Amino acid sequence: MYDSLIFGVAFFISLALSTLFIARPNLLMSPEHMLRDLSAPQAQHTCPTPRVGGIGIILGLTVGCVFYTNDIGRDLLLALAAGAVVFWAGLLEDIYRNVSPRNRLFAAFISAALAIGVTGSLVPDLGLTEGALLEWVVPAIVITLLWSAGTCHALNLVDGLNGLSALYSMAASIGFIAIAGHTGDTDIQVVAGLLAASIFGFFILNWPFGRIFLGDAGAYGIGHILAWLGIVLVARNPSVAGMAVLLLLFWPVCDTLLSIVRRRATRRATGQPDRLHFHHIAVRTVAMLKGRRGRFDNPIASLLLVPFFSTPIAVGVLLWNQPLMATIALASFILLFVVTYLAAVRFFPARRFRRVRYFGVGSLGKKRSRLQVSPLSGTYVRESEVLNVQIFRESGKAKWTLQAFCADNENVAYEGTFQTDVEAHNRFLKKA
Repeated sequence: MYDSLIFGVAFFISLALSTLFIARPNLLMSPEHMLRDLSAPQAQHTCPTPRVGGIGIILGLTVGCVFYTNDIGRDLLLALAAGAVVFWAGLLEDIYRNVSPRNRLFAAFISAALAIGVTGSLVPDLGLTEGALLEWVVPAIVITLLWSAGTCHALNLVDGLNGLSALYSMAASIGFIAIAGHTGDTDIQVVAGLLAASIFGFFILNWPFGRIFLGDAGAYGIGHILAWLGIVLVARNPSVAGMAVLLLLFWPVCDTLLSIVRRRATRRATGQPDRLHFHHIAVRTVAMLKGRRGRFDNPIASLLLVPFFSTPIAVGVLLWNQPLMATIALASFILLFVVTYLAAVRFFPARRFRRVRYFGVGSLGKKRSRLQVSPLSGTYVRESEVLNVQIFRESGKAKWTLQAFCADNENVAYEGTFQTDVEAHNRFLKKA
């Protein structure tokens, strides 16, 4: 009864704070920053949305851990506390939009290094040769750093659909509960359970309508927690195969590694966002199977991906003490992921206009001093079609003007006036 109450407290703290941020979206985030999110190349939403849902999750988890302070191992508590650095970096980006991806990744490495320093925990091996890495301290440190920081960054990159990161993180938490049950690590079970309860409080407001987003603070914070649940579990228990634990983290890490390879192959900056992640393709797949785009394509795509990320987790739980089989399974899932991705890209190409850069030149350039230009203005492309979109209003005027020009001949394709720039932007996407 007592345990259920504590888990309920974690759930309601997350739910209450998420509700507060939805009711008072300007409490931490300015309207300009929320609007700016709409112009991101990877954006799936069309309305300004607060992206601070991670605050409620981390606070719910923290309060829950306070009740279990005497039951949770010192190494695990310190490892979780070290995540404050990357959580804070993510929160600054969510609120002020002034922390670059490189600096957030650096913060993730700092949190990882702090966790190593205060706990002394390192990945002893990956399950193939018992304790092999501990015989070579430097490789053990490098792998532990990459495990921790890489998971943080990866979870942030796959946070692109309503409910996707929450569903995956809850599934991974359940996986850790199951493996820890085999080893008798009850404190890992407690932390994983509190994490799942806190995420669920956020999830019911994030899915299906996306009333609030996880944000960088939530994604990096949860990523750090999941990474160190795995590191501590493997460090404590030689019987647990490191490769089996990596199966629990398979989905975000594999998608991120593929995106790095993809951007390198196309000579794009590694940190440059795009709409070519697996979840973006899933949205297009849903739309094309239906024959049209709809409001629920985004949340349906999240459900469509559940078998894809839950299957490796289930296999990792089943093979928790079988390192060779877990290694074979991991290699098989990587191959299957790549093949499925390439097939999906081939058969479900992009059909929607996507914004590729801010609009900064053209007919508005000379008038910019007396015009307010929306950040949603820009150049949009769909296959070989290119449109220059201008959304603006005169100073002191209420209504916004939409003008969409064909890039090759400067003919006006769409125009009109609207109450908000978001409404104008949505009309362009609908007409296009």
